Amino acid sequence: MMKSKYVPDKEFVEIYLGCLCESDKLLDARKCVNFLSEVGFSTALSYSLYIRALCRAGNLEEAVKLLNNAGAERETLNKYVYGSIVHGLLRKGNLEAALSKVDKMKEAGVSPSVHVYTSLVVHYLKEKEIEKAKEVLETMKREGCKPTIVTYSALIRGYVGAEKVGDAWSVFNQMKLEGPSPDFRTYSIFMNCLCRIGRSEEALGLISEMLGDKIVPSSVNFRTVFYGLNREGKHDLARSVWQQKLDLAKQRKSIT
Repeated sequence: MMKSKYVPDKEFVEIYLGCLCESDKLLDARKCVNFLSEVGFSTALSYSLYIRALCRAGNLEEAVKLLNNAGAERETLNKYVYGSIVHGLLRKGNLEAALSKVDKMKEAGVSPSVHVYTSLVVHYLKEKEIEKAKEVLETMKREGCKPTIVTYSALIRGYVGAEKVGDAWSVFNQMKLEGPSPDFRTYSIFMNCLCRIGRSEEALGLISEMLGDKIVPSSVNFRTVFYGLNREGKHDLARSVWQQKLDLAKQRKSIT
């Protein structure tokens, strides 16, 4: 494509740069960035795509080095990529540097994005610092940054992992009442978490709720609950789940 001067779209470039950075082929990645600048991509966009790819690949040092050497473009680039850098710092366990980066961006007049706040929530939940995660959520809301399904799904997973199932249900019910409504992934995450801690009967209730919300459970959802119930010795309920799966398959087949 590059030799033929075809111009790829942004999504293709993100995938390509991501693969190059994962494979540590940084020279090829740099050639791609130079090519993008030649065919109409702005310098800020080209380099921001590269820096994000480096952060996702865990090569934070190279990403920060590239940003620091950006010259006149650094201020603009910062606005594009600081969320990825914060996320990368948190993945490496460097909370202090991540919070410092957030503070510096606030001083520059750039408010934290939902991506940044969600990364902080995930970090605190991973460290079992539940109250800190709640504080971040409240700060988000107070500053007018609306949590997404990803944010709430992370909270549900974190609460169940910390054995605060009541809090997980509160978040789930809040989503149903106030939005954003739980999607297939949210249901699946909650279901998996409940089965993992021996509360498969509650996960069974989620299958019914999915159907009520016009979301079709997958074979994996049914299998997860089926195996969970069997592990807990609830064999009659497990059989009813399998029958429900078969009935749903027949119903869908008759419609098509």
